[in-house]
Amino acid sequence: MLTALLFSIITLIGVQPTSTDTLSLDDIHTQIEANYPLAQKIDLQKDITELNKKIAGTAAYPQFNFGTTATYQSEVTELSFPSGGQFSAPELSKDQYKATVEASQVIYNSGAVGIRKELEEIRGQGKNKVTEVELRQIKEQVNQVYFGILLAQEQLHIINMLMKNIEAQIKEVSSKVDHGVLLPSQKYTLEAELINARQDSAEIRSNISSGYQMLSDLIGEEINPNTKLQMPRVNLPQAGELPRQRPEFELFENNREVLGYRKELAQTDKWPTLSAFGSATYGRPGYNVFADEFHAFYMVGLQLQWNFWNAQNAAKKQQVYQLKQKAITKEERAFERQLKASLSKIRRQIELFEVKLEQDQQIIELREKVVDEKASQMKNGSVTATEYIIELNKVTQARMSQMIHRTKLSQSKINYQTTLGISEHRQ
Repeated sequence: MLTALLFSIITLIGVQPTSTDTLSLDDIHTQIEANYPLAQKIDLQKDITELNKKIAGTAAYPQFNFGTTATYQSEVTELSFPSGGQFSAPELSKDQYKATVEASQVIYNSGAVGIRKELEEIRGQGKNKVTEVELRQIKEQVNQVYFGILLAQEQLHIINMLMKNIEAQIKEVSSKVDHGVLLPSQKYTLEAELINARQDSAEIRSNISSGYQMLSDLIGEEINPNTKLQMPRVNLPQAGELPRQRPEFELFENNREVLGYRKELAQTDKWPTLSAFGSATYGRPGYNVFADEFHAFYMVGLQLQWNFWNAQNAAKKQQVYQLKQKAITKEERAFERQLKASLSKIRRQIELFEVKLEQDQQIIELREKVVDEKASQMKNGSVTATEYIIELNKVTQARMSQMIHRTKLSQSKINYQTTLGISEHRQ
């Protein structure tokens, strides 16, 4: 029965960070933010965003193209004159060559370039918000591991108390057995229970060790298994209006801003684009097809472009983006409602653990009185060692229940803060 209880508790076991003698939950979260590969995406994304903004900004710079052509054609323009005339038409070459440099510069495009740069900035911020949401989930996983270790360490302490108690009873019972007052079976029963407790202790130690290793892997730094983990002491914020500290709220707002810039970009489709352009060419023939020698020639001009269907669809695109903004707002309200429900549930758990903790000590004190009585009766031979072990296991279970409730209470408070989006916890 004791072993089954231990197994049910050990499932939470995990690990912890850093090489100091004492670690707090905030220390581990700091290590996660510094060393976890996912956190490094934030700086990388900032660099990517700056590059994308520069790329978008190049649309406002003069655009240059360089090209060359060499062609041969089967026929060229010929001019025929009446025979006997004094004028002879020039003869054009069938092989033609050109090397051209073209340049264009946008003069007016309704501010589309600036909007695209702002859009890249907001999109980059949104990607980092997604990373922050993923990091918060990693921290929740770390919290489970952290409290799993605390729980296992408390277990180990209680098991050690149990073994000391059994060892003391074995010493006294052995003396009684040696003098023929008690049967050897009483001693054997206690010794068997001591071996069982030692097995449980070994298993817990192994789980704690693997938990520390798991935490080391998460933070990217080796942790000494002897490092003491601090039990967080948390003061809950007053229940009231829901603070918008979760990164998801910022992500919702960011997505709306992205759509806002897309609406502005769609607005630019309603208006024409004015550009200046020019080209300089060296080759033959030029704009004068009768000049068959190699020479330079150029062209400059203005170009006004306006797409009818783009202009007609601009308003529809804006309407689409506006509807998407409303959809995001609906998602945000649904998330907020779910968040409130989760917080309410955690609050009830906290209240339940507080009530149980008030009763745990009373149960332990009563169970200890029964154990003391059974120990005395066992020494007198009026009860068996098995009956004593049953009562001893009951007080051990009561202590474990107290330990579980105490640890779970602290964990629930941390969960409440984490669910709210609070990233630092007072130790």
